Parts: sequence; structure tokens; C-alpha cells
Amino acid sequence: MTFLQFAYKNVTRNKRAYLAFFLSSAFSVLIFFTFAMFLFHPALKEGYLNNIAKKGLTAAEWMIFVFSFLFVLYSVNAFLKSRNKEFGILLMQGITPGQLRALITAENMIIGIMSIAAGIIGGFIFSKTFFTVGAYILEMKALPLYMPWKALGITGGGFLLLFFLLSQFTIFFIRSNMIIKLIKGTEKIKPEPKPSVILSLFGVGCLAAGYGMVLKGNVHGYEPVFILLLTIIGTYFFFSQSSIWILRALKKWKTFYLRGKNVIWVSDLVYRLKDNARLFFIVSIISAVAFTATGVLAMYKATVGAKESAYEMEYLSYGGNKKEQTHLKEIEHDLKTHGFTYKRDDMEVSYIRYQQGDSAPPVIMINQSDLSKYFHVSLDGLKDGEAVYFPGTYDSNLKNESPDQLKLLNQKQKLTDQKLSVKEVKKPLISLNSVIAVNGETFDHLKSLGEKAALYGYSYDHWKDSLDFSQSLKNNFYGDYSDVHFDFMTKAGTYYDTVQLPSLSLFIGLFIAIVFFTAAGSFLYFRLFTDSDEDRQRYRSLAKIGLSEQEMSQSVTIQLAILFFFPFAIAVLHTLFALRTLTVEGYSNVAGPLSFTIGGFFVFQVLFFLAVRSSYLKKMKK
Repeated sequence: MTFLQFAYKNVTRNKRAYLAFFLSSAFSVLIFFTFAMFLFHPALKEGYLNNIAKKGLTAAEWMIFVFSFLFVLYSVNAFLKSRNKEFGILLMQGITPGQLRALITAENMIIGIMSIAAGIIGGFIFSKTFFTVGAYILEMKALPLYMPWKALGITGGGFLLLFFLLSQFTIFFIRSNMIIKLIKGTEKIKPEPKPSVILSLFGVGCLAAGYGMVLKGNVHGYEPVFILLLTIIGTYFFFSQSSIWILRALKKWKTFYLRGKNVIWVSDLVYRLKDNARLFFIVSIISAVAFTATGVLAMYKATVGAKESAYEMEYLSYGGNKKEQTHLKEIEHDLKTHGFTYKRDDMEVSYIRYQQGDSAPPVIMINQSDLSKYFHVSLDGLKDGEAVYFPGTYDSNLKNESPDQLKLLNQKQKLTDQKLSVKEVKKPLISLNSVIAVNGETFDHLKSLGEKAALYGYSYDHWKDSLDFSQSLKNNFYGDYSDVHFDFMTKAGTYYDTVQLPSLSLFIGLFIAIVFFTAAGSFLYFRLFTDSDEDRQRYRSLAKIGLSEQEMSQSVTIQLAILFFFPFAIAVLHTLFALRTLTVEGYSNVAGPLSFTIGGFFVFQVLFFLAVRSSYLKKMKK
């Protein structure tokens, strides 16, 4: 048998152990490769949205690769610990550290090459669906298949280098002068964990303080960072101290502890929680990040949708705007150049402010006759001192209450005795700002309180095709923001901000979250496999004193359920409080996207749990 054949036999004979590592690595390669195929697609070479998509996909590629580095490093370390006895025997037989390094490198490269091949093949199979879904979500034209030589080279070369470099670190975990320790493996008798009461209370206190700050509301400034630190610190001490303290308290509850098989799984969990505290901390934080990111993106996409404004382009010019005519000419030149037939409406308005608590939000006041002429909205019976309120498209997305009465300010931001009673609140008219409509007499009487302004509205068809030059106009107009006496907004730009960009973020973030979550589940599997030999010996001893196979299965199931769903539950709790801040900020549609997100991950976790339970029980029953 050659050295390479020996390495191959080691992999194939431990295929059950390597299966989770192989599948998780292959899945990471698959996602990386499909993103790379999307990133280097010839159809994404030009266009504003395409450029943003390429930047997002590039960032995702780096995140997946860095996380894959940490994931593979942890996985290799876990497998090495489970094979301590094997390495000890090899060292006793005379294998040198260099040969051991070569053996481990060969094994990892075999797994790596198989993972890369499986991931790339899966990527090719999945690519058509990925392109179709991606083009649909991002509202692009259908993306045809192509031969992704660049994506193949980067994926294959990058992951081969990753597996090779990580293999070189493994020799540091094994020393030739530790043969006895390797032979003994993990057979040392472990003392019962004794948590610190002070640290247990400290962990719970940190979590309670963080959650309390969220419930209090008004999370601004440095408070989110402080809440994040409290949550991370509290989570670590909760798993390493508080959870063990709770289990030790259960052991003192004799009527519960000495009932049936409770004595087995409670005693085992005390040691498992202590040994796996850092792992549970990492899994819960990773899962919470995945849940929160996906939930926020799904909520934002569901809540902040595209609101129809009356015009495809809006330009509001204030007094002293010397660039008004220049800007209007540029708008019309670009519309004509790109083949758009447009209609322009010009109207006189007043840019006025009103008092709302400690703030002075602006509003555009328009004459009732202009409202009927340009927006085709008829208001009957509008009396002096009354107004109809039309929120801006962005304001209408939030759970903000429209004012019942507007206390108007003058141009010097001083409160006046002029008031407007809001008769009715209707759907948005434009995106630039909120609008109030008053009758002609009220408009003439109050327009001097505000700043004289002119509103120009452009209407044309196929507005989604105007994103590229719309964004170019916006960048040119605002420049360095040093001399701005106007507001400019386009429906294509608004749609990009509120629909297309969140869709792109959701599209990318969802796959990254799945990669993270899959790796988190794999971490638990690797840890179980590391301790499997010790667990088999323990259950063999318990079987000799009367433990039945059914009781063993029930005990294993309870322990695995706690190991899988305890960090999951903490992650869900963190996510609920993280998204609680969004309801305080005014976003109302949180429950639906959050339930869908967590429910999807929960189903995925249940399937993972059932697969691991089945594999683990088979190993225990052998």
C-alpha cells in the first residue's frame, strides 16, 4: 500500500465522520461558485444596478471565503482531536512529524478536491435556477448560461489553496513528545464543573440590561453598540456559567432528578455544556446574526415597497437657485437623448415648516386648483384654514401619525399664530416631500410664511429603464453639496432604493445566512463526533447495569435536542429583541417576515437534528 493509498483508505473508512465536513465544504464551494458565475456574467458588465450587484456579490464572495477558512480550520481541529489515539499509535510505530503532516495534508486535499468537484458540479446544475431567480428578484433581463472559465479558476484555485494552507497548521496540534497523551485521548476523568454564582448572575444581568435597553426604546447613538456588547458578553457567561448553574440546581431537585432517565441526561448535560460552552456561544451568535440579517432584509422589502408618485421625475427649486434652468435643460436633454417622450408640469408652491414637538418638519403647500389641474385630485368643500395632507412616499412607509393640526412657522423658524386643521389624510402624491393642499384664499394668505418654490414634474413611460441616467443626473446635480437650493428625485431611483437594492441585499444575505447556519449546525455535529467514543463507552457501561436500548435512545434524543435547540432558542430571543428596535422606529410589518424567516430556519434545524440523531444513534448502538 502506497502512502497516498493509505491516506485514501483513512478517508473512505471514516466516511461517516467526514460526511458532514464534506457536505458543508461542498455547499460553501457551491454558493461561492454560483456567486462567481453571477459576478462574472457578461450581461453584468454595464449598468448602475449591475455595478452595485457586482460590488455586493464581491463582498459576499470574500465573506464566504473568510468564513470557509475559519470553518475548515475548526473542522480539521475537531477531527484531529477525535483521532488522537490513531496518531499516537502512528508515532509509536515510527512515523515522523513530516510524514504525519504529509498524511494529514493528503487526507485534507482528498476531501478538499472532492468538495470542490461536488460544489462546482452542483453549481453548474444549480446555475440556471440561480440565474433565473436572481434575474427575477433583481428585475434584470434573463441571464443566459455561459462557460465561466474565470469563476472556475478562482473557485478551484482559491479553495485548493485554502485546504492546503490549513493542512499545514495541523502539525502544531500534534507533538511527537505527547505520545502518551495522544494514546489516552480524552479518557481522563473530568471533575464536575462548578460554575461561579457571581459570573452566572453577571451573565444573566448583562442579558437583562441589554434587553431592558431595547424595551425602553429610543435606541440611538452609542446605545446599539453598548447593547451589542452586553448581549455578546451575557451570552458567553450564560452558556459557560449560568446554564451549568441551572442544571446543578436541577440536580438538587431530587423529585425531578431521580425520576427515570433524568439522572442520565442531566448529569451528561452538565459536562457537555461546560465542554461546549464556547461552541454554543459561537453557534448562537452566528445564528442570531443570520436570523437578524435575513429578518431585517425580508421585513424591509415587505414594508418599504415602491410607492407610486404622480411623476417619474420631480424637481423642486427654492428661491436663489441659480442652477434651475441649467438643471431643467440637462434633464430634458437626457430624456430626449435616451428616447423618452415626456410631459412637464410647472406649478408654484410654498415650502413651509410647522412645529411638531421639538422638530420643524417641512411640507409643500399647494393651491387646491393646481392639485386638481396637475394631479387630477378633486377636493370638495375645502374651507379657509383647512388642509388635506398627502404624506411623502417614504413617510407613508412608516407608522408615523399624521398631524391633526399644523402650527406654522415663519421663514425665521419662529412660531406664528397661523394654524391649519388637517381635514383628511390621503395617499402620497410625490416622493420629494409631504404635501398639503389648501384653497386659493388660504394659499395666498399663508404662502409668504414659507419659502417661494417651484415644483416641476416630468411624466414618461418605461421609467424603470431610466435608472442609469437618472442616477447620473442626481450625482451631477448635487456634486459636493456646497450650493444646493433644490431637491431632485426620480421614480427609478426611488424604486432602486426601496425595492431593487433591498432585493439584492436579501438575495445575497439569504445565501450567506444559509452558509453560516449550515456551518453552525456542522460545528455541533463535529463536536458530537469528537466525543462519540467516550459516549459509547459510557452507554456500554450503563447497559451492563440495566439501561435498555430504548432508554438510551430517549436519553440521547433529549440531550441532542437541547444541544441543537438551546443555542437556537437563545439566537431567536436575541433576534426578537434586535428587531424590536425596528417597531420602535416605526416599522409596523415586522411579525410576518420575522415569523417566515425564523420558521424557515427552524424547519432546516429540525431536519438537521433528525439526520444527526439518526447517525449518532446508529453509532451508539453498534
